[in-house]
Amino acid sequence: MKFGKTFETHLTIEWRRQYMRYGDLKVLIKRGVDRAPPPATTPDYEIQAYYRAFEETFLMECQNELTRVNNFFLEKLSEARRKHNTLKIQLLAYSHVPGHTSSDLSIGSNRIASHLPNRRRSSAEKKMTQRQLRSAYSEFYLSLVLLQNYQSLNETGFRKICKKYDKYLRSTAGAEWFDRNVEFAPFTDGHLLQYIIAEVEDLYTLHLAGGDRSMAMAKLRVPPLGEPTPPFMVFRAGLSLGMLIMLVMATAAIYWKRPPTADNIPGFMRLYRGPFTWVIFNFFMAANVAGWQRAGVNHVLIFEIDPRSHLLPATFLEIACVFGILWALSMLGFLLHDLIFVPDPFLFPLALILIMLGMLVVPLPIMNWPARWWTMKLVGRVVSAPLHYVGFADFWMGDQMVSLGNCLVDHYYIFRFYATCWLRSHLMINCFKPDVMVPIMSSLPAWFRFAQCLRRFRDSGSKSVSYLINAGKYSTTFLVVLFSTLRSQTDGGYGNTFNNPFTWLFLASNVVAFIYGYLWDVLRDFGLFRIFRGEHIFLRPQLVYPVPVYYFVIVEDLVLRLVWAFEFVLLYHDWISAYNMKTISSLLEITRRFIWNFVRLEHEHLYNCGKFRATRDIYLAALNPRQERLLESMMDETDGVTHRRNTKERIRLGKEYF
Repeated sequence: MKFGKTFETHLTIEWRRQYMRYGDLKVLIKRGVDRAPPPATTPDYEIQAYYRAFEETFLMECQNELTRVNNFFLEKLSEARRKHNTLKIQLLAYSHVPGHTSSDLSIGSNRIASHLPNRRRSSAEKKMTQRQLRSAYSEFYLSLVLLQNYQSLNETGFRKICKKYDKYLRSTAGAEWFDRNVEFAPFTDGHLLQYIIAEVEDLYTLHLAGGDRSMAMAKLRVPPLGEPTPPFMVFRAGLSLGMLIMLVMATAAIYWKRPPTADNIPGFMRLYRGPFTWVIFNFFMAANVAGWQRAGVNHVLIFEIDPRSHLLPATFLEIACVFGILWALSMLGFLLHDLIFVPDPFLFPLALILIMLGMLVVPLPIMNWPARWWTMKLVGRVVSAPLHYVGFADFWMGDQMVSLGNCLVDHYYIFRFYATCWLRSHLMINCFKPDVMVPIMSSLPAWFRFAQCLRRFRDSGSKSVSYLINAGKYSTTFLVVLFSTLRSQTDGGYGNTFNNPFTWLFLASNVVAFIYGYLWDVLRDFGLFRIFRGEHIFLRPQLVYPVPVYYFVIVEDLVLRLVWAFEFVLLYHDWISAYNMKTISSLLEITRRFIWNFVRLEHEHLYNCGKFRATRDIYLAALNPRQERLLESMMDETDGVTHRRNTKERIRLGKEYF
C-alpha cells in the first residue's frame, strides 16, 4: 500500500485538518516538475532560478506545516498532562496505597482540595468509583495512543515528502531540511508522552488491576491499526460459509421436490421472510466492514467502538453464516416435518426466532458478547431517542432501522401469529392480514430518526436548522404510510384506483419523499455536487474510492429510491403479487442502504461532518498550572503518597519533563 493511502487510513478523524498536508505537498511537487522550463529551449540560469524559487516555495510550505503540527501536538500534550494530573487526584482519593496510612491519604487529599477554588472543590472531593476510574483511564490511554499515532504519522509524512522532493527534483535540500528541522521538532520528541503512557500503565496496574500487569495491559492496550485477521477466525468464517451454501442448495432442492401444502404456504413464506432479510443484512454488514477496512475508512473510531474489542469482517461473516445456517435448518425442518415425526411444522419457525433472539441477548462468551451488548445498547438508545444525546452510531443505527422497516413489520406478523393464531386453525386465514398495528410498526423507524433530529437540534449550540430539515425528511414517511393505508382501505369502493383521491395523495407524498430523500443523500450524507467543473465534476475535492464509484452511487441511489414507482406500476397491471413485490423492494432497500453505508462513512471519515470527537470526554475538572505544580511537588515528597515505580531513571525523567 502506498504511503498516501496508509496516511489516510491511520489518521485520527477528529484531527484530520491538523495533520501535515501530505497529499497537497505531493501535488505541489508534481506541479513544480510539470511546470519546469524545458532544458532544450531554456538557458541554464533560468532553469536554476526556477528550481531555486520552487525549492524556497516548497520548503516554506513544509515549514508552515511543521509549525502547525508542532502547535497542535503541544496543545494536545498540555491537555494530556492536565487530564493525567486530574486523574491522579481522583486515584489518590480512591486508593489506599500500600505503605501509607489512611491519614496520609486524607491529608494529601485535603491539601489538594484546600488549594482548589470553591467552585472546583466539590468536583475534586467527589470520589470516582473503581468502574468510573477504569473507564476514564481506558479512554485516556486511548487518547495517548492516538497522540502517539499522530506523532509517528506526521514524522513519517515529512520524511517521505522530503525524499519524494529529492527524488523528483534531484536534490538533497529535502533531506537537509528534514535533518535540521524535523529531527529536533517538539512533536518528534516522544519522551514526555512515553513517560505519561508508562506512568498510566503503572498506576492502572497497581491501583485498578491488583498488581496484575498482564490484566492491566489487556484492558489498556490498543491493537495496532491494520492488524491482520487471525487465521483461525478466517478458517471458521470460511467453514461456516461453506456449510451455509450446501444447506441453501439442499433446501432449494427439497422445496422443489416437496413444497409445503397449499394451506401452509402463506405462513411458510411470511414467517421466514423476516429472518431471511436479517441474514442478508448481516452479510451486507460483513461486506461493509471489509470495504471500510480495505479503503482505509476508520469505522472503529467513527462509531466510537472500543478498538480493543471491535468486530473484524471475518467475525461479521461468521455471524451472518451462523444465522443463515439456522434459517436453512429451520426451513428444512418445516419441509421435512412429517419425515422426522414432528406433527406441527410451525414449531420450526418459532424455534428459529427463539434461538436467534437468545443468541443475541444471552450474555454467554460466544459470538462476541461485548459487540452484541454494544448493539443492544445502541438499539435501546435509538428506541428511546429523545432521552439521550445522539452520537454518530445512534443515528446510523436509526437509518439502518429505517431500511429494515419491512423486516420489522414481518417480525410483528410473526409475533401476532404465535400470540393469537397458532394452534387456532379457524383463525389461520386472517393471520397475515394488516391491522392497525402494521402502519404503526412501519412508521416507528422514521419516528426514531425524527426524534433524534429534534434532540440534535436541541443539543446543538447553534440550533442549526439543518437538523430540522432532516427531521422534515423523515416526517414525509408518516404521510406515505398514512395515505398508503387509507388507499388500501378504500380502494374497494372505486372501480379504478385513480378514482380514489387517496391514490393521488399517496403518489404525491411518495414524490415529495423521493425528492427530499434523494437530495439529502447526495448533498448532505454524501457531500457530492461541490465541484461543477474539472476532473471531479459533480463530486467533491477529497475522495477515497475510485471516481466512477461516486457516479454509480448518484445513479444507483436515484433508481433504488424510485422502486416505489415501479412497484405501483407492476401492482396496478397485476404483473406481480403484492407479497413478492414487497419482498423484492425490501431487499432492494437494504441493498441501497448497504451502498449508502460505504459513502456516508467515507464522507464522515474525510470531513468529520458530524463534528463528533475521536475520544469521549472523561468529565474531569481541569487543573491550572499552580495546582499542577502542587500535585507534582506532593508526588516527589518522601512522606507523600507515591505510586510510581521506585526507579531513579523514571523519577529523573518525570522531573525533567514535568
